[in-house]
Amino acid sequence: MIVVANTPSSSALDESLVERAPGSGWRGFPVQLWFSFWKLFTNPFSLGFAIGLPVFMYLIFGTSSEAQEQWVVNSNVSAIVLVNMAVYGTIMTASSMGTNVALERTSGITRLYALTPISSGALIAARVIASMLVSLIVTGIVFCVGAASGARMESATWASTLSLIVAVTALPIALGLACAFGVRSDGAFALTSASLCLTVTGSFAAGMFIPLEQMGGFWQSLAPYTPFYGLVSMVQTPLFGWDSFEWGWLGNYLFWMITFLALSIWAQRHDTGR
Repeated sequence: MIVVANTPSSSALDESLVERAPGSGWRGFPVQLWFSFWKLFTNPFSLGFAIGLPVFMYLIFGTSSEAQEQWVVNSNVSAIVLVNMAVYGTIMTASSMGTNVALERTSGITRLYALTPISSGALIAARVIASMLVSLIVTGIVFCVGAASGARMESATWASTLSLIVAVTALPIALGLACAFGVRSDGAFALTSASLCLTVTGSFAAGMFIPLEQMGGFWQSLAPYTPFYGLVSMVQTPLFGWDSFEWGWLGNYLFWMITFLALSIWAQRHDTGR
């Protein structure tokens, strides 16, 4: 006795394929977000460097009696040094995210992502948000050290400054991702090191370590066009009063943010072809 299995016809299979809706490009976003956050948070070297170096520099330059006693609008000078060093710590966190992407590219993980339904925008967003969450932790720890060692701000200034630092961290993250995706995979590590040099140079040029008023005329004229100028200036706004805010700072930030983010998404989409 021969049993004939009931198999669907080719036309029925074609209809089922046509009726099946494509999956959303954001379907795997929560998993990718957790993976990116945990990978960055559990790296003791990058996290320790992002916390230890800003704290070390703050303790050197921001804990003198003069800095603690001299008061500006909403904080003392020690708090200004603390905020600048906290911003530098978040930039180091962003550089670590770029390094992680470089590792993924050399190991072939990014090619596996290309086989999944998750979109390039979702991958970029997961990495940006994960790095911002780690930046929140880093900034919170640095602020706790500063509050215990002489940095003083108004109560609302602590909260607004912390929120601004975490929010504007998206810019150095986008810069790190653009550098990590912007070259061939065999040169990713070299360019990631170059991006670290760029972030350090950009931090100096934006007045993060030395006030622009104490720098030469060349740097003062160049600073408004550097990527971190608007970032640093906006973060310092709660310390000097909101009436000191300038729209040019926001324009500088948005220009570089959109530029680096667009480069990141474009390079992510073309990554498998290089």
